[in-house]
This record gives sequence, C-alpha cells and structure tokens, in this order.
Amino acid sequence: MNSTFLTGSIAIGAALACAPALADNNSPLLIQNAPVYTFSAFGTIAAVQTNTNDATYITGNEVEGATKHANLGPDSKVGAQIDAKFNDTFSATLQVFSKQNGVSSYAPDVEWAFGKLKLGGGFDLRLGRIGAPFFMTSDFRNVGYTNLTVRTPVDVYGLVPVRTFDGGDILYKTDIGSTTLNGQLWLGKSSVRIGQNAAGDEDVGLNNIAGINFSAENGPLTVRFGTMKTRFGVSTSTSGTGLAGLNTLLGGLKQLGALPGLGELETIGADLAVENKFASFTGLGAVLDTGNWVVNAEYVKRTTGSTYVTNANAWYATLGYRVETFTPYVSFTNRKVTSTTGYAPIAVPPAYPPLVQGTVPVLVSSVNGALGSTSESTSALGVRWDAGKNYDVKAEFQQIRVPANSAGTFRDISTGNFMVDTKVNVVTVAVDFVF
Repeated sequence: MNSTFLTGSIAIGAALACAPALADNNSPLLIQNAPVYTFSAFGTIAAVQTNTNDATYITGNEVEGATKHANLGPDSKVGAQIDAKFNDTFSATLQVFSKQNGVSSYAPDVEWAFGKLKLGGGFDLRLGRIGAPFFMTSDFRNVGYTNLTVRTPVDVYGLVPVRTFDGGDILYKTDIGSTTLNGQLWLGKSSVRIGQNAAGDEDVGLNNIAGINFSAENGPLTVRFGTMKTRFGVSTSTSGTGLAGLNTLLGGLKQLGALPGLGELETIGADLAVENKFASFTGLGAVLDTGNWVVNAEYVKRTTGSTYVTNANAWYATLGYRVETFTPYVSFTNRKVTSTTGYAPIAVPPAYPPLVQGTVPVLVSSVNGALGSTSESTSALGVRWDAGKNYDVKAEFQQIRVPANSAGTFRDISTGNFMVDTKVNVVTVAVDFVF
C-alpha cells in the first residue's frame, strides 16, 4: 500500500510546493492571497444484530461481523478531510478514513490525496488517489449522513469492494437549458486487501483501469450511466504474498492436470486463475428527490474472465417519504450470480494409484469451496430521524433471503453455503455525523 500512498502524496506535495513559486511570477495562476484550508469530518457508529449464530453478517471484507451478539464492526467508521484552495484554478484534497478491514484492523488509510486543476471550458483535471467511481454514490458512499438508508445496499455495492484508485481523471460539466450534464474519464490502478495468511496480507489488484461516466441533472431528477474495464492482478510486493491459498490450489490442479486423462483439472485451474484476467463493470442509476418523496434505484453488472470472481448482476430500489425530521423508507435489493459456481466430480482412470484417486476429489471440492454463490435478495424497512443539524439517527430491519447452495454475503457458515433456502433477520441502529 506504500506505493499507492506515495502517488497521492506526490500530488499533494506538488500542489503545496508550487504555491509559493507561482506567487513570484506573472503566471496566470498567480496567487494573490494565502491558501484557504477547510477541514471536515464524518463518521458512523452502528450496532448490528441478527437472529442466528449459524452465520456472520458482514458488509464488506471485515473479519468481525454480527450474529445474535450485536457488533459494531460492519458499519462503524470515521473519516477526516482537508481541502486546500490556492486560487480559482488550483486546489488539493486529502482524506483519511478508518473502517474495519480484511485483517481485522482499523488502521487509517489515505482514502483521497489528489490535486485538482481547472482547465477552463468546463474541464477539470485531477491526479493522485481518487474515489473510485463505480457506483452512483461512490463519492460519498462512506458518509452515512448523506445516505437515506443505514448503508449503501450490500447486495449491489459489495460487488466491487474497491473504494479508491491511483491515477487521474478528466471531469466535464456543462448546462444545456435547465439540464446539467457531467462527464468523467478515469484511468489508473487500484487494490483491495481481502485477507491475511501466515505469510502476510492478501491483496487483489485492478490494473489498467479505464472508465467513463455520464450523468444528467434536471430539477429533482438525476440519471447516471458508467462503465469500466480492467485487468486483475495479485500483490507481489514484499508486504504482500498474493493469494497464497488460491495459488496452492492452482498448483495442484496444474500438476495433476498434466497427467493423461486428467486434463480437465488443468482447464479448471486456467478458468480459476485471477492474474491478468479481464473484468468489466457497468451501472445505470437514477435519483428522484421532490422534497418529500425520495426514490433511488440502480442496476449493475459485473463480468470477469475468472471463475474465482463470479459474473453477477444486482439492483436495488429505495422509496422514502419525508415527514418533518423523519423519513421512513422501504428498500428492495437483489443479487444474482450468473457464472459457474461449482464443478461436477471428475472420473479418475482406474490405473492411477490411490494417492491420485483420493487427491482429485479433494481438489475439485476445494475449487467448489473457493467459488460458491453469493446470490441473495433483501427487503428492508427503516426510518431516518434528522435529530440535529449535523447528525441523524437511523433504525432498520432487514430480511435477507439466501437460496439453497449460496452463502449470500455471510461468513462462517459451517457447511460453506446454506443447504436450504434461508431467511436471516438483521437489525441495525446507527448514528451518522458530519462537521
């Protein structure tokens, strides 16, 4: 993670270093006054509880989650941001964010660290570490106070756990009559820590990201479309070992797959591998806010070249109605995995010794365990109370329906997946704040 932090730090450092230099010449960027710094912060404290101890409810890659014992881990978070405006042309942003991660740590991450240059004609350029714009609410998905519901829908937003990227983007904004049009072209790379083993951290990377987003705003209605393409990678730095467990499994599949009559194992391994595999993500969303009525809806689709990261589509729709400081709401979400989630047993030629006869079923079973389905659907009923100027209180009840042979978004299921259609109730109470 040090190299990605350095990218953003260089952008911020360059901004600060350029400020006095610009003041000493007749450049169009001449700084007449001292830079203006603005500090802001946000956070959420939330307790989550379910009606089962047979699985652990999580909202991302966190290790600790909720069961019948309430837990603060899935949703609690805090962040702080500094914005520096040097003149009407140049500014910079630094944001630090803390939330439980895939190694059960709350160590703060540099979430944003970029410089922004206004190019004129409605164009802006940003370089550094920037929020990854996969979804309609990507820029503020971590700020619970800006969201109607307790959290952004896990069935949808959980398909891409990447929050930031290192690189740059070009933004464009213009007005056509009463409609404001926004465009974004973004390029870069990113990574996400998904776990830890005895040798170190396990990271999955996104390399050569290229994406484009469009949105249109007219009165109470905003519509957005976005799409991106990338290549998967795994960590090879000294601070990470890549996906050690997956690599061991791939090695076994390749070794036995080279034997006559067992070539299917090698094919399975090639499908399962992550490194340099293609992936794409597309989303379409809309927001309607009339003052009283609030409607949010989004549809997304993930496609990859690896069976380890499944193909899936997901959607959500949320309806709320404001009554003074209270906004009751209902929300419905659905995620469906559309690619291979398991392989049938492979027949081993009888001439092979018992060691091979016994190892092949274990390998196929391990592959099926590494895949698995995360299909599920969720219904939610909640209320938001804007109790003060800069904070709210939310309460939400969810019923999550997981089909047989799927794990949904749960962990620690003793059988790997739910063996029968299962319903899990989840209750959350949260306080969001900004200042």
